[in-house]
Amino acid sequence: MNYRSLNSIAATNIDSMRGATHESIEQLSADTNIPLSTLKARLARRYSYTLDEIELLARHWEIDGAELLSPDFSATKALASKEGEAK
Repeated sequence: MNYRSLNSIAATNIDSMRGATHESIEQLSADTNIPLSTLKARLARRYSYTLDEIELLARHWEIDGAELLSPDFSATKALASKEGEAK
């Protein structure tokens, strides 16, 4: 059983998506309208993500918000399934 907090899971999954998409923090901030200072604090794990931020990020990457909260998340699978849906 996985006992990590939802925020810890979300932070790890968001880091994974950023790495897979090669997005800068500045670009992600501009694309999601999450203030850069807020996004930096979330990525540094100083503060927890809000559900609204999770949804904004999920919408940006065109995935379900629940995926970002899943301990079994895989960025490569999420991007591959998104790619498959686009075809």
